Amino acid sequence: MKTSFSVLAGFFCIGDFTILIDSLILKNQILNHPHIISTYLVFFSFVLIFFGLHFPTFFRNFPKLLIVSSFVFGMGIMLLLVDLGLLNDVYPEASLILLKYYYNSYYILTFFVFSYLITSKLRFNFPAIQKFMEYIYYAAIFTCFSFLIICIFPKSIPTTTSYFLHFFFFMNLLFITCFVVFLFHYSFTKDYLTHPFSFLFERSKQIFEEKIPANRANSRIIKEKLWTLYDKQNWRHTMDSFWFQILVDETLDNALEHGGKREDDIITVHVFESAKYIDVFVIDSGKGFNPRLVPSPIDSDRKLVTGGRGIHILKKLFLVRWNFLGNEVNIRVDKTKSSDWKTHV
Repeated sequence: MKTSFSVLAGFFCIGDFTILIDSLILKNQILNHPHIISTYLVFFSFVLIFFGLHFPTFFRNFPKLLIVSSFVFGMGIMLLLVDLGLLNDVYPEASLILLKYYYNSYYILTFFVFSYLITSKLRFNFPAIQKFMEYIYYAAIFTCFSFLIICIFPKSIPTTTSYFLHFFFFMNLLFITCFVVFLFHYSFTKDYLTHPFSFLFERSKQIFEEKIPANRANSRIIKEKLWTLYDKQNWRHTMDSFWFQILVDETLDNALEHGGKREDDIITVHVFESAKYIDVFVIDSGKGFNPRLVPSPIDSDRKLVTGGRGIHILKKLFLVRWNFLGNEVNIRVDKTKSSDWKTHV
C-alpha cells in the first residue's frame, strides 16, 4: 500500500511538472503531441491498477483480481507496441484511428477495472477504514461537484488537448481532496503511525529485519533473535528484561493471532535505533482493526474478559501507534526515560 500510493503520487507530480514546464518553456510542444499524452495515460493506468491491487491490502487469496489486472496490463502493452509500429507506417490514418477509438476504449476499460478492484475489496470488512471510506465518498462527491462548476467556465482550463487536461485536472483534484481527508482522519490522531518533523534529524539506523512465515515455531525463533539483539545492543541499561519480554510477546503474539491464519501469511519485524529512541515495527498479514475502537479492559463489562488487554498494557508502557489499516504496529521506547523501564527494588 505504501509503495503503490507513493508511485501514484509520483506520477501526479511528473504530470504536473510536465504540464508546467511545457506551458512555460516548451510552448505546448508536449501537450500538442497526442502520442506522448496517450503513452503517459497508459502508464498512468498501470499505476492506477497497481494501486487498486494494493488498496487497502493485497488479496493473495483472490487470484481473479490479479488475472483481471494482468489482462489490462497486457492490453496496455500491446496498445503501446502497435502504436509504436504505426508511427512510421505509410498509413497515418491507422494511427489516428488508434488514438481516437482504441486508446479511449482502453481508458474506459481501465476505469471499470479499477472500480471493480476497489468495490470487490470494500465488500469485505475492514474495521480500521470504515469511517475513513465514508469521508472518501464525501470527498469524491465534493470533487465531482467542484469539477462540474469549474467546467462551466471552460476558459479556466486550456483548450489544447482538453480531453487530457480535463481528465488530469479532475484526477489531481480528487487526489488532493482524498489526501486531505487522509491527513485529518489519521495523521492528526495520536494512535496512528506518523512521523513528526523531528524524525528527519533522528538518524535512525535499521539494526534488525526479519520476515517469517506466520506460525508458532518461527515466532519462537524470531523472539530468540530479538533477545540476542537485546544483549548485543546492551539495552539492559535502558529497560529491564521484564519490560522487553512484554514488548516482544505482546507484539508478536498479536501478529500471529490476527495475521497468521493463512498458510502464506508473513510476519515482518523491523527494529530501528537512534541516539534517543528504539523503534520496533511488527507487520502482519491480517485485515487490521481500528485501535480507537478497542474497549478498555477496566470497563465493568470487560473485567471478566481475558483477551484484549495486551494493547492497553503496551500503551501504558510505551508510545504505541498503528498504520491506517491496523496491521502494522510501532512500539517506540524513549531511552531518555530509562528510569521508567527499570525495576526498582
